[in-house]
Amino acid sequence: MDETLIEKYIKENGEHIAVPVGTSMYPMLRNRRDTVHLVKYDAAKGLKKYDLPVYKRLDGTQIMHRCLGKDENGYIMCGDNQWVLEHGIKDEQIIAVAKGFYRDERYIPNSNLIYRLYCRVWCMSLYLRRQVLRVIHKIRPNYKIMEDFKKV
Repeated sequence: MDETLIEKYIKENGEHIAVPVGTSMYPMLRNRRDTVHLVKYDAAKGLKKYDLPVYKRLDGTQIMHRCLGKDENGYIMCGDNQWVLEHGIKDEQIIAVAKGFYRDERYIPNSNLIYRLYCRVWCMSLYLRRQVLRVIHKIRPNYKIMEDFKKV
């Protein structure tokens, strides 16, 4: 896989502020509106549950989804706006990890108590998440769930 500009920048500088594109991390991150503080990934430490890495799929697509755990095949990821799990993400695919994010002008670090509570509640049950997302999508129909994600 070829290195992208963001990979080169993070390797050289250790961190990067990025604007997420897409709706897979909604409601936490809003498409092209919020920004994320990314730091270089340390494979020696690995990911913890609820970390928010940017990783590269085998087709070269860069994705930011939440880590929900690890099994013998690698990390298990899922976007906050999705309920289908993606298995088998390896350390070598991970580019960076979010240290925090900006919601409008306010910086919210990963250590923020409300953010940590959101992660735990939102990730407790994918069935419950699916039901909540159906309601959200009726209210905000422009945030459709990626139907083709099931093909991954």
